[in-house]
Amino acid sequence: MKEDSAAPDAPAAGDAGAPDLEAAAARADGIFSAPIQTKPDRYPKPKNFRREFKRAHPIYDNLSVATGRLYDDLRVGRGLDPALVERPLQEMIDSVIRNPDAMVWMRKLHAPDSYLIGHSARTAVLAVVLARGMGLAEAQLRRVAAGALYCQIGKTKLPTRLLEKRNPSEEEIERLHQYVELGLEILKACRGIDPEVIETVRNHHERFDGGGFPGGRSGDEIPLLARLVGLVEWYDAQTSLKPHSDQVMSATEAMDALFEQRNLKFQDQLVDEFIRALGIYPNGNLVELNNGEVALVQAQNPDHRTQPHVIIVRDERGKRLARYRALNLLEYNKNHDPLTIKRALAADELKLEPGEIMEATAALKRGWRKFF
Repeated sequence: MKEDSAAPDAPAAGDAGAPDLEAAAARADGIFSAPIQTKPDRYPKPKNFRREFKRAHPIYDNLSVATGRLYDDLRVGRGLDPALVERPLQEMIDSVIRNPDAMVWMRKLHAPDSYLIGHSARTAVLAVVLARGMGLAEAQLRRVAAGALYCQIGKTKLPTRLLEKRNPSEEEIERLHQYVELGLEILKACRGIDPEVIETVRNHHERFDGGGFPGGRSGDEIPLLARLVGLVEWYDAQTSLKPHSDQVMSATEAMDALFEQRNLKFQDQLVDEFIRALGIYPNGNLVELNNGEVALVQAQNPDHRTQPHVIIVRDERGKRLARYRALNLLEYNKNHDPLTIKRALAADELKLEPGEIMEATAALKRGWRKFF
């Protein structure tokens, strides 16, 4: 079955970017899925963002480095060593439990040389952020983190030229799809891997409507953690620059695409939970306010997702500010005429880099300089 037109996470008709919603709806007709039992109050409200933002830098660095070592070992045939990533994954999980916003920002600020390594680390972070938001038990957070990190390992057994090729043939696409089975072979050769982690890797590219691979499973046939990882893996692929594609969505564009695919490619409840976890306007997204100013979404107010913390970067006339201004919309609106988000800006609408804005803001705020 042909689902993608390039590597398995590239935009294509029938999956990402330009979904064939009619075909997906026809496949999904009659597919029902039991409601997912969530416990959104399992974890305490997020702790201080600035404090966790400082702690998150070395934690994400360690995770990226450990993921790189794991992939290097696999490429030269050494086999999988889970001990390499066990501690970095746990530290990342602990950070997400304290405040998920900080680790979400690390996805924006860190850009490993290898897309595959960066994609794996970012997918693990997003999977834990979503699982935390749903209130899954900490043991499940560990399983979903490992499953997300390992879901791409089969690609280490495929040629780089094939992974990075643009417009591959149908035969090459079929070969690319073999990465799931290759990953399973790696996992099965390693003693002690949790069976739920293996099943997550096996099923992470299945789709709710049965249009995924390798088994064409649908609905509840796909294990919960695999459904979860499949969604966040898709989201990260669409919002990241890839060697085989120039197409990059903004966070809000990707959220809109996910919403269109509710109960088609992805279970509706999971889509809703993901939007709730990351916010209607996710961190790192540029938005236009109702007064014409342009701002960068910095952090979320968990109970008021439409009023996040923002950094004002352009005034109402469109002029770039010499000194950026941080603002908590929720607190500001209690005592002033309301400032609201009018719209999210497309990824290429303004030549503004979120990471640079955060660093510039950090240098201007007392005590933030040491965060970088």
